[in-house]
Amino acid sequence: MNIVQISTYDVIGGAGRAAYRLHCGLREIGHRSRMLVREKASDDPDVFCPSVITPPKNDQEHIFYFEAIQRGYIDWNRTDVSNTMFSLPFPGHDLSSFPVLAEADIINLHWITGFQSIQTLKKLFSLQKPIVWTLHDMWPFTGGCHYSAGCQQYCQDCCACPQLCEDPLGLTKTILQDKLTHLKGSNLVVVTPSRWMADCAKESALFRGSRVEVIPNSLETDVFFPFPKAEAKRILGFEEETTIVLFGCQYFQEKRKGFSELLSALSDCLDHLEFHELVKKDKLKVLTFGSPIDDLNRLGIPIVSLGTLASDEEIRTAYCGADLFVLPSLEDNLPNTILEAMACGTSVVAFDTGGIRDMVEDSVNGFLVPTGDTKALAQRILCLVFDTDKRNHFGSRSREKVEMHHTLAAQAKGYLSIYQELYDEIDGARNEGFQGRSVNSQPDKEETLSYDVKVPMDIEVGPEIGSIYESLVLKSLQKFAPFLKEQLEETEKDRAARLEQVNELTRLLAESETDREARLEQIRELTKIARKGQETIQRLEHRIHKLENEIREYQDNMETLEHIIHGLRGTLPMRIARKVSFGRFDPPNKW
Repeated sequence: MNIVQISTYDVIGGAGRAAYRLHCGLREIGHRSRMLVREKASDDPDVFCPSVITPPKNDQEHIFYFEAIQRGYIDWNRTDVSNTMFSLPFPGHDLSSFPVLAEADIINLHWITGFQSIQTLKKLFSLQKPIVWTLHDMWPFTGGCHYSAGCQQYCQDCCACPQLCEDPLGLTKTILQDKLTHLKGSNLVVVTPSRWMADCAKESALFRGSRVEVIPNSLETDVFFPFPKAEAKRILGFEEETTIVLFGCQYFQEKRKGFSELLSALSDCLDHLEFHELVKKDKLKVLTFGSPIDDLNRLGIPIVSLGTLASDEEIRTAYCGADLFVLPSLEDNLPNTILEAMACGTSVVAFDTGGIRDMVEDSVNGFLVPTGDTKALAQRILCLVFDTDKRNHFGSRSREKVEMHHTLAAQAKGYLSIYQELYDEIDGARNEGFQGRSVNSQPDKEETLSYDVKVPMDIEVGPEIGSIYESLVLKSLQKFAPFLKEQLEETEKDRAARLEQVNELTRLLAESETDREARLEQIRELTKIARKGQETIQRLEHRIHKLENEIREYQDNMETLEHIIHGLRGTLPMRIARKVSFGRFDPPNKW
């Protein structure tokens, strides 16, 4: 069976990683899965990132207007209820003509913000392919928020959004209405990783009446597995007896992640005498991963930040080295962090919210406390810090649950049963009596098609948003214009500063050129001197050579003379003796 996963990312962020794990799980059980993404970070050849055709000038203006709406009407118009993402459903990339989709038996949508719009989704639905939409947050059925922060207006019309300070044009209502107009009643199955998200989807105006299934997320149990904590702590740079409390997320600044509540709970822990003694003796550390947090330094507890971890092995080591993992999320679907911690056999303390209760059974494989109750959270942290047996028990039970329900194959089989059912329904409608492919069928042979295809950007908005579009742009630009003016002024200042730098560099270059010419003239003069010096050296070398020859000749003569003298020294006494004996020699008086 050919399945195509559509996701904004492949291995970036929790939703992207969850989609990619499903993609891998389907291949693991023998089916052909490919992904279409806006941004690709893996080296997987089955993940495609279609390039976008450069929009015409008029469309580029609309893209600018969309940014103005996102910034001016939404981002700078948020209340303190939530600071989680709030996104417009446009523009989108029109994938309807991409070759991979033409081959697909099933299309599975995932987190598609910034990649697909209401209009491009409508075009995908028009392909008459079975569609499954996996909900990684609430955005698909709301008027723009990714988590509703307790609001249930998505069940009706998303009027009076509590996350916007003002919405005089009714943007959230029109977004939801366009989703209802184009997407409601489509032949799709909604899949959620948690029962909580399934309940929300069933109650929503968009998916009310749709088929909603729950299939938990999975992870690589051969990558995330327990190994001795002593070894993990050594790798992390800690002593074996150090107690480590771990927590982490991608964006700590996000209110729903419960960072403020965690600070409060840890502060309460410090009031506990034994806990305080551990801190004082440097026997307890708080370990974090994700974006750095300055506020932690105020706690008075030794904080070790691992920053953003680059590999699964580093993440696994962090979980295995921790004695307990704290998840203080106030609102969440089924976060990957809890899966990863439990797979590594690390006990978990968390708020009883969202899909977390699907994973953690209170006092069975971890602790759940009432959402927002920081006192209860502190008590459960203290309990696990001082109870090694309970930590080990919870860790073992957590690993058992992951191995039983959250392997890649288990998730893939859950999806495959839905895929097969949808495929058989459509195939049966097209060819009465034809039997669908078996769920155990092998992947089709790779066809020689080119996937290097550019796709158009679709800037069309729905009819409801279209009715307020001009007013929306005008009102957004009123807030966006001062920002642009400020940016323009900053740009102008930067341009002036850079121009001054260019002028200074030009002056220095001119001075350097003058100095270069002077040095070049010196070099030419030195070259002449060097040449004359070389000629003098050559003459001297010739003279030296001549003198050396004369010396050698003189030395040869001296050697000859010495030889003669030596010979004379031997014969002279004999000659003198002969002259004396014959009376012919009269020695001088001085003899």
